[in-house]
Order: sequence, then C-alpha cells, then structure tokens
Amino acid sequence: MSREIIPLRPKGAEQSALARIDVAAVALLAGGQATSLQAARAEVILADLRLRRDEMKALLSDLRSRETSRLPHIDVANANLIAAIVQGLVQIDLFIAQARGLSERTEQLGFRSPRHRDRR
Repeated sequence: MSREIIPLRPKGAEQSALARIDVAAVALLAGGQATSLQAARAEVILADLRLRRDEMKALLSDLRSRETSRLPHIDVANANLIAAIVQGLVQIDLFIAQARGLSERTEQLGFRSPRHRDRR
C-alpha cells in the first residue's frame, strides 16, 4: 500500500472526472492492483481512454457501413462525422501514448504495479 495522501474532494465534486478517476484508482490501490496512487491513476486513465477509443471505433464502423441516403445534407453530415471521429481517434491515440509514458515514468521510479512485474 502507498503512503501517499489521498486528497479529499469538496462536497458536490463527486461527479467530477478527477473524483471518478481517484475513486477507481483508490479501489485499484486498495485491491493490491497498484503499488501507488500515481500508478493506479495512470491505469484508470489508460482503461478509460481505451474504452472511449473502442466506442468511437464502433461508431465509425457503423457510419462507414451505411449506404448513401440520397439526401445530400445527410450524406455531408455523415462524412463530416466520419472525419471528426477519425480525428478524435488520432487524439485518443496520442493521449494513450502520453498515459503510457506517464505509467512508464512511474514504473522507472520504482512504483511497478503487480500486473506489470511479470514483463521484466
């Protein structure tokens, strides 16, 4: 277990993204799935990013599989959605790379999660 102090959130902040990440990270830490709060946060963020990427890929696949509607404004809207989703996927992949870098830096400092110890 880590000796890090887990900050308390002000009342009403339970729904914030940071609070959601911290709650999940503390659960990983308490369950022995991470050796520090920093490592647990990185794992939670990576899992969330992967989930969002999978959701966007499913949406992209659905949009690409649709036949043209014969209504130009609908087809243009779909094409714009496809372009935006592709751009969003690129951004998510960049965020995943950054989160992996954070996780690797955390591991280099000696905070290896039990799940990653076997990779040596």
